[in-house]
Amino acid sequence: MQGITGLRDGVRSWSRVGRCPQRQVDSALRTAPGFTLVELLVVIAIIGVLIGLLFPAVQSAREAARRIECASAMRQIGIAFHLYLDVHNGEFPRSQHSSAKHREPGWAKSIAPFIEAGNWKTADDWTAVFNQAYRCASREETDPRRSTYGMNVSFELDPRSDDYEGRPATWRTLQTIRKTTRTVLVAEVNPESYADHVMCNYWATIKDAENEIDHKRHGGVSNYLFVDAHVEPLALTDTFDPEQKINLWNPALAR
Repeated sequence: MQGITGLRDGVRSWSRVGRCPQRQVDSALRTAPGFTLVELLVVIAIIGVLIGLLFPAVQSAREAARRIECASAMRQIGIAFHLYLDVHNGEFPRSQHSSAKHREPGWAKSIAPFIEAGNWKTADDWTAVFNQAYRCASREETDPRRSTYGMNVSFELDPRSDDYEGRPATWRTLQTIRKTTRTVLVAEVNPESYADHVMCNYWATIKDAENEIDHKRHGGVSNYLFVDAHVEPLALTDTFDPEQKINLWNPALAR
């Protein structure tokens, strides 16, 4: 009997010990402090502020990356121009401004064989080449009729049919360009434009230039390819400002 009584007492003791931790946990859960609604709203507000601060920085970093990618594409275009010039005795290709009259395909197709992605036979091939080699990373446009880049028309002006400052001088060949490092060859044109060239010979005011150039494409600046094949991100007024007598588009005035 004593053995049975001892066993019963042991079971009761074990049961009490086993239940104590659970009661302690339940008690702790009931007494532990939690977030109030006000505290939760404050946390959410702080997270919102942090996101608001970080988002512009992320967007700025992305746009800087796209500007660099665009500049890289324009450098390849510049190299292709020079390879074309080497083969054609220094004579510039023509844009749509005068290419049809002279039975030429336009500057983009003219220099395409000198670009790594420039092999094409069909219209679909050309669309693929155009969107790979001649499209700024900041432009989602895929229509090859809408140019991302426009060639400075100065290099094909004809004194017999075009009006421009410096006439009758012409700049059809590389050898006639005095300041190759300061003369714009290709620029980023407005998305609404179907032209592959820039009629800078008609500019009289900055507004005229703004109508053709996508001058704030990359956070207040855009990329400009110069005749020597280097690329610079510049404000439009750094390339054209009549009041300051700045004109990097006219080969006779570039300085």
